[in-house]
Amino acid sequence: MTDTNFQEFERYQDVLGQMIFLKTYTHIALGFQPTSSVAVITRELENAARRLVETFPWIGGHVVRQGKGPGKTGLAAIIHYPPGERPTPVIVKDVTGLCPSMQAIMSAGVPMAVLDGDVLAVRKGLPDGYDETDEPAPVLVIQANIIDGGLILAFQGNHNVVDMNGLGQIIRLYAKALCGEPFSDVEVEQGNRDRRHIIKLLGPDDVKVDISKYLVKPPATNPSQANQLQPDLQWVYLHFSGPKLAELKAVASSPSEGYHDVAAADWVSTDDALSAFLCQRITAARMKRMEKKTQAIFCRAVNGRRFLEPPLTKEYMGHMVTCNYTTVSLDSAAATSDISALARRMRSDLLNIQSLEIQSIATALNESDDKGTISYGAPLDLSSWDLIFSSFAGLGLNQTNFGMVLGGSPLFSKRPRFTPLESLMYFMPRTSEGDIDIACCLRAVDIQALREDEQFLKYGRCVG
Repeated sequence: MTDTNFQEFERYQDVLGQMIFLKTYTHIALGFQPTSSVAVITRELENAARRLVETFPWIGGHVVRQGKGPGKTGLAAIIHYPPGERPTPVIVKDVTGLCPSMQAIMSAGVPMAVLDGDVLAVRKGLPDGYDETDEPAPVLVIQANIIDGGLILAFQGNHNVVDMNGLGQIIRLYAKALCGEPFSDVEVEQGNRDRRHIIKLLGPDDVKVDISKYLVKPPATNPSQANQLQPDLQWVYLHFSGPKLAELKAVASSPSEGYHDVAAADWVSTDDALSAFLCQRITAARMKRMEKKTQAIFCRAVNGRRFLEPPLTKEYMGHMVTCNYTTVSLDSAAATSDISALARRMRSDLLNIQSLEIQSIATALNESDDKGTISYGAPLDLSSWDLIFSSFAGLGLNQTNFGMVLGGSPLFSKRPRFTPLESLMYFMPRTSEGDIDIACCLRAVDIQALREDEQFLKYGRCVG
């Protein structure tokens, strides 16, 4: 493959997106009840996609590994499809025999069980990766799944190229295209911005943050583990209504009884409160079946745009995720009972994120030939007490108008069900009523413990 294949899209090759664990797809599926025919829907979806790709050409490309070789994982690089091979990112698929009707889905509360990723998407999400040598790995797939009484529009973004905030921006732009609205100058400028120097890389004499915790360690060899039964892992949705979230935030905002941390923040967000509550109730459930270790690590994926110097706007679509770690003693009240203490700790840890740490990670990643040696998951033991979660609550997708052909705003915005990965959670986009659903992967025994947990049931419920 010649260098000219890479030159046009070379400007979109950022640094953080090169992590090998990101060699997968990030997903969100939106439900609609359009009244138009499939032919009309298909035409409008394809026309909007053409306009999107005309303005942001890199979205229509696919990802290859540039410079891959012995000891080198190569760089994720975007190139064009051959002329005429893939006119738009849109795929239309009739799944009426494979998926429940829209009425049945909505009546059930849109549980995880009805959102089969193998049906609704052609690309898999974490923990599964992709192999671009088997077939091209598109930057974007927009899969229109026709079901009885509705449409499920599954957006699939290449995670080496976009994070969920970037995919959310693509979706909002696509909605504009469907409505015939112009893209703003800021949207076009930031969407096509050169990504190579967004993060200022550090030189050998510059001060750096110690990033040793991000270095991937060789897996421990324990012969007895090979014979152990694999746990029964399940994906479920947990539901929290707007009023209950307000109650939860009020509790988390109240003074912490018997706990004082001078470093803790005075104000907490709804995300802080919900994060703390979920981590505590899952930890309490795990205590019923596991011996206590010294501590648990709660890892929060964070939009790094506002922490850079200078900060980036929400219109920037490149990969800019960093992670924040709150370490809690399992013997402390913050681990299972004091919501205020944990929520304030999480907020304080979030506010302590520095641009220098992001720069240090990016510099080490840029200097490494093997992009698999650095990972945000390296400090975690997800089969034990640790948890990792990411929030899409603020994407605003449920309030976005997708035009008359699709019937306006979506009925739901949720991640489909993919291969289980224990201890992984996603906060779904907030509904117009202020509700938030959590996609949560846990052991079946822990899910059952949540269903029976009076503290959990006081604020939330398991949709399944």
